[in-house]
Amino acid sequence: MKRNYSSLLAVSFLFFEVLAVSVVFFLLYDYRITQEFNRDITFWNIDSPRFSNYMVFFLISSVIYTILVYRYQLYRFRASSGLADELYKVIQAFSFAIVLTIGISFLLKYTDFSRLVVVSYWSLAICAACTIRGLKRMVYIQLAKRGALSKNVVIIGAGKFGKALMEELTNYSYLGYHIVGFVDDHERNDVHHNKYLGPISNLREVLKNSLVEEIIITIPSERDLVNRLITDLRKLDINIKIVPDLYNLVMSTVQIGNINSLPVVTLVKTPMRGLGLVTKRFIDILASALAIILVAPVFLMTAVAIKLDSKGGIIYKQQRIGKNGKPFYMYKFRSMVSNADSLLTQLESHNEADGIAFKMKDDPRVTTVGRFIRKYSIDELPQLFNVLIGNMSLVGPRPPLPNEVEHYGDWEWRRLEVLPGITGLWQVSGRSDLSFNQWMHLDIYYIENWSIAFDIKILLKTIPVVLKGEGAY
Repeated sequence: MKRNYSSLLAVSFLFFEVLAVSVVFFLLYDYRITQEFNRDITFWNIDSPRFSNYMVFFLISSVIYTILVYRYQLYRFRASSGLADELYKVIQAFSFAIVLTIGISFLLKYTDFSRLVVVSYWSLAICAACTIRGLKRMVYIQLAKRGALSKNVVIIGAGKFGKALMEELTNYSYLGYHIVGFVDDHERNDVHHNKYLGPISNLREVLKNSLVEEIIITIPSERDLVNRLITDLRKLDINIKIVPDLYNLVMSTVQIGNINSLPVVTLVKTPMRGLGLVTKRFIDILASALAIILVAPVFLMTAVAIKLDSKGGIIYKQQRIGKNGKPFYMYKFRSMVSNADSLLTQLESHNEADGIAFKMKDDPRVTTVGRFIRKYSIDELPQLFNVLIGNMSLVGPRPPLPNEVEHYGDWEWRRLEVLPGITGLWQVSGRSDLSFNQWMHLDIYYIENWSIAFDIKILLKTIPVVLKGEGAY
């Protein structure tokens, strides 16, 4: 029943998206034709000599966009990722569709259409599609919170990956999962409200007694057991998913090639090299320069507020460790009292972060203005100058302190293979609420799986996180 309900809603919103995009195209076409031939606005202008050209363009772009919607699985009503991811894929799909359509139109010699209409259609249709998908996400979240679309799931394994998954599914209700419980050969009554369903051998019985739609396996290292489970469960009408070991995933960035006739696998430290690295630096320079100009009024207001609130300088300069272990000075708006560094030794026993980083939710050194600018990451805006200079990037690992780096092992040192960033995967995944270990995993995952598209996704996800002030102190 829930599947049918979800399918109906998916079809409905796709229909509205198609309708909105079509209206945008034909309004632009009609406006262009009326301006060019001095006609009255009729919305169709079918008898125009250019109607067939525009129709060919619209149909080809629509077919390509439809294929890409299916390719990126954008047709589903259930959310499998955040809104930023979905909107990014929509923009990507529509942009590809327009570019490919232009190429095909030239090959077919259907070129008698306005470039202004094409560009306007590209931008306005994306806005229309994103608006419809934003509304869809709002409806989805409300239904998911009420349990109308929730999917019953059983989790196999309650180790660190199982626990992390349970927290993820519980904290993000938009994913639409209802945890029936978990099976594990070691009883763990402290996990997720005591939803322990017994050992893994009891799984068949659990599935008989409960309406389970999906099983998620979080013990990928136990390959023999996983293979037996898949063989046994694939006969049932149940979705099976496997959460990969993050460490193995991190080490999976390889290039397949050969030395003469011998096949070889080359371990790649990071994809952040060559033309991609040059492109990233170009974006950093352009975006940081533009951002500094746009937020100049915020710089001014923050500076005045800091000066009126407490004694001391406006800018706080702190030594951090950058790419390849090179030290640099990172700039921030001062959010603490002027003698904050000397007071740190008195507060070390109150450290609330595990690992070597220092974090304290109610740090007495933070000023009144400082608490506000920290919550909304305004204190980090001067780092745009670090990006412009070249010792930081817009997106990258968190820049560590020298005393933190002193405790790094070989694995942690990998964070220093790239420029540190103002924001990063850690920023959009919990900020200060993350443990030191989670920071490390997320930073190294980012380094191993970097791409320009990945950077754009992180930047898009940073906006709502900063506006909500989540996990910052």
